[in-house]
Amino acid sequence: MSQSTLDDALRSYFGFDGFRPGQREACQAALAGRDALVVMPTGSGKSLCYQLPGLLSADLTIVVSPLVALMQDQVEALAARGVGDRVALVNAQQDAATNREVVRRAVEGQVGLLYVAPERFSSPAFAEQMAGARVGLFVVDEAHCVSQWGHDFRPEYFRLAEHARQLGAGSIMASTATATPRVALDIVKRLGLRDPVKVSTGFDRPNLSFSVARPPPHLKRPLLLEALRRPDALPAIVYAGTRAGAEDTASFISRELGVEALAYHAGLDRDRRASTQRRFLTDEVPVVVATNAFGMGVDKANVRTVVHVTVPSSLEAYYQEAGRGGRDGRPSLALLLAEGRDKALHVHFIKRDEMNDKVPAAVMQGLAQAAGEDGRFDVESRRLASAAGIGDDALRSLIGHLARAGLVDPSPGPPDRLAGRLRAALDPRAAGLVRTSAAEGVRIRWQQYRQIWAYVEGDACRRVALLRHFGDSSTPEPEVPCCDVCDASLSITPPPPDPMIIDNLDQAIIHVARAATPRVGRTTCAEILHGAKTKKIERNAYDGLPVYGCSSAMRRADILARIDELIDARRLTTTGGPYPVLALPGDS
Repeated sequence: MSQSTLDDALRSYFGFDGFRPGQREACQAALAGRDALVVMPTGSGKSLCYQLPGLLSADLTIVVSPLVALMQDQVEALAARGVGDRVALVNAQQDAATNREVVRRAVEGQVGLLYVAPERFSSPAFAEQMAGARVGLFVVDEAHCVSQWGHDFRPEYFRLAEHARQLGAGSIMASTATATPRVALDIVKRLGLRDPVKVSTGFDRPNLSFSVARPPPHLKRPLLLEALRRPDALPAIVYAGTRAGAEDTASFISRELGVEALAYHAGLDRDRRASTQRRFLTDEVPVVVATNAFGMGVDKANVRTVVHVTVPSSLEAYYQEAGRGGRDGRPSLALLLAEGRDKALHVHFIKRDEMNDKVPAAVMQGLAQAAGEDGRFDVESRRLASAAGIGDDALRSLIGHLARAGLVDPSPGPPDRLAGRLRAALDPRAAGLVRTSAAEGVRIRWQQYRQIWAYVEGDACRRVALLRHFGDSSTPEPEVPCCDVCDASLSITPPPPDPMIIDNLDQAIIHVARAATPRVGRTTCAEILHGAKTKKIERNAYDGLPVYGCSSAMRRADILARIDELIDARRLTTTGGPYPVLALPGDS
């Protein structure tokens, strides 16, 4: 297709006067029937690389996307451009009759772009319906999900290359924003890309500033508020590590900042998640506090700040989530608030999810007990994970290992349930395959742990560190202050605390009981007040408490004696269990 024809189509369908870097090359590869690997940073227009060929080609373009929100947003955006009759999606949130009608239209050539969740290909009915379709381009969006080296590895991506071949696709395009060189090679291998055209426009986001702060626990929230109070800091996304953390932080921001902040996580019902996302996208709500469930597919152009209040599990995950900021090209800040216990939690979760040989057998037994005579199962994910003694993420990975070994076929379903069909029993050979695959997955997680903490603890340019991680050797040319290492103005510090007068030892003890996080027992409390320098105090940043060392002139035994007197007087309490900690009366 000639350059002028492509330019005319770009203006006609999208109203753009020119292609961004890499877009024309990717479109030409797709229209020529060439496989392609498209690696472009978040917000650089990757979707146009397959949308325009899909609208121009007489054949059907299938776009496999991991999130319903991503598909829905793109379909609605194309409908707003007047091509809604050429675009459709199939997903579990539509009823079966609607999905069948969409597939019928696609097979008959009435649809040019069909968005499909990866799990849909496990449905025999879907495969039968699609058998007559004339498929030109098969797109794997967020293609890093196909690789165990990717930060968002998804087992349902395992067999996409096989499905593309079964549909007779003319070519495959893999699209991602966060592929390291190793992940890129793995994508090519796992999708069977044939001499692919490789389009890479670099990873730099010149309008993003990067900052890392390592506050003690009691200063993390004041630092968060200080970041959100900056001029032009809103709208903002705050990423929390847990569902409870998202809820708690959203309430804190609403109360202390005086603006509405809403939580978003997979534990909320579908309507509430949809409402939160809609209100944020339309600027009704200036702050969303989310887990990583709020990531891919969130296309809001004017996000000015992205704050992580816990350290993500990988640099790839961090860069993708930080990349939610500044998609309109204007300045945006990516702030990472790290503390020592984040590191300990990473180690805890990796070790927790290291599975022994009994875990695959336990999961297979649970699936077999839930399966009907036809081998089909539909179980609650958390219950199955709990019964096997592993976490939800580990279960999701294990299902991928079982699928790779040919033991299960995952099927479409809601995020809190696991559906599919048993294909075979766990014999010794299959167990060996699962064990090898699982061990590789754990090794990858340890490597990701080392990489993210090298970034957090490093003292070199943050931007360069990120680019080199993704194999980008270019010299960055930021349009904004680069990072906290290169520009001290990006080192956000909390305002001075209100003057705190410690009239006597009692107030200091009570302050430690109230403010220390994690809570401490009587011995550690005495050490804090005495100014001890222990690994425990440094690891948990207790030396950052205002009262640290305030009683250094006293004997530690005397401090302990006064703590016991306050307990006897019921001005303090202690929790039960083998490791009691101090608390105030009425604390939960």
